Amino acid sequence: MMNPSSSATTEFHCPSNSEQRVAALNSIEELKGLTLEELLWIADSGTERSAQNGELIFSQGSPPHHLIFVLAGEVVIKRHTSSSVSVLTGRTGRITGKTPFSRIQAWNADGRASSNVWLLELHESQFPALLSAIPSMTERMVRVLIDRNREYTRAEEQIGKISALSKLAGNLAHELNNPASAARSATLALGQHSALVKSDVRYQLGLRLADHTALDLYLEGLDAIRSRVGSGSRSSTVMLTGELEEALCDWLQDKGFEEAWKLAPVLAEAEVSISQLQDFLAPIPLDLQTIALRDLLATVSRDASIASVIQASERIFRIVAAVKDYSYMDRQPLQEIDIPSALDNVLMMFQPRLKGLIIKKNVAPELPLFQGFGSELNQAFSALIENSLDAIGDKGTLTLSVKLQGKTFLVEVEDDGHGIPKECQDRVFEPFFTTKPFGGGLGLGLDTVQRVVAKHFGAVSFDTSAQGTTFHVRLPLDRVEIY
Repeated sequence: MMNPSSSATTEFHCPSNSEQRVAALNSIEELKGLTLEELLWIADSGTERSAQNGELIFSQGSPPHHLIFVLAGEVVIKRHTSSSVSVLTGRTGRITGKTPFSRIQAWNADGRASSNVWLLELHESQFPALLSAIPSMTERMVRVLIDRNREYTRAEEQIGKISALSKLAGNLAHELNNPASAARSATLALGQHSALVKSDVRYQLGLRLADHTALDLYLEGLDAIRSRVGSGSRSSTVMLTGELEEALCDWLQDKGFEEAWKLAPVLAEAEVSISQLQDFLAPIPLDLQTIALRDLLATVSRDASIASVIQASERIFRIVAAVKDYSYMDRQPLQEIDIPSALDNVLMMFQPRLKGLIIKKNVAPELPLFQGFGSELNQAFSALIENSLDAIGDKGTLTLSVKLQGKTFLVEVEDDGHGIPKECQDRVFEPFFTTKPFGGGLGLGLDTVQRVVAKHFGAVSFDTSAQGTTFHVRLPLDRVEIY
């Protein structure tokens, strides 16, 4: 979007005359108040440059040598180290490039024209003359540096939040898919079981079973089996359940029950033994036992489906509750935080990645609550845990420890991965630095950790070796109340 005051400068011919350059420079906010002579000095000392849409103006990694005045058009600035994320846009009426006081050694992003661009570049060799000819440029350039850092920090925070949100959404989608699929399957099964119930199997059994005492015993046995199906508490291993299912299926087939393959899995899952099934059928004459088994199949299948729907719904509610706790929804920004519970909520967000891993927790008893920004601390804990999960891959041990050292919380996230290479150790907290392949990460996780911990007047450090890495987060309980 063009600055309204600079619309007259959008039509240009490069090279232009001094009057056109001065008019364009006069639209730059940071140069407001300069005299005509001072503007003429910049206009005549700089070198004009034009670029067409998509043309590379500067490239990441190359050294900068110019202070750049954007007289017309837009320069889109993107980093490509880990992801082609647009960081800033240099618009008409902006100053970018190397300033007299910046310590930048290399461009940390690519700059490309997103339209026809008109630039005025002042080489660094002219900086002393610039400050001598226009003394107020010292203060003006300092303001440019401060504003630029503020914009970069804001952009980095937004990119980090979007990246974290994307990963959180992916994990939640995976985690919610399982109970949602289970609920859907169970609901469809309920419809099928309703068809069985419509056949009035139990009514037929009641008509043909003249002995009311036998009928009462049958119903008691049916209720006993139903209670096991709906209890949800299991102690058998998968192997034992499989063996029981096979034995039940053989026994039911020997009874002449053609739907043994449907009934046996439900009974085995509920750990109903053959002897219990024999006791259940004992009051029923042999010629009616097939009808009794059909009634049992319809009843326990329906009960199993209902139990599945209930369990899936409870699982969804637990996930939603964990998300609310994770994000501290409907709460004030500053909260009393139970740090061990916060770590549990963060782990819930990573459930799909925890299968096959060993998770250890070392939590000291009777820890006090910590006053802080809950959602931001969770974002920092998420970044540390994700970093460890990336290090250990599909197999390994993740250890979370929380304790007090004096009046300071010590939170440690430890993995037994491959460790951080020596050549990378000095840069791990550097924004946009990452060892992951292109598209694998933005390199903002540990930078976020450092900023969030610093916001809580704490410190973060790490120990690493070929046997693994441990990050130490120290959060003081007593802090100056400057929130």
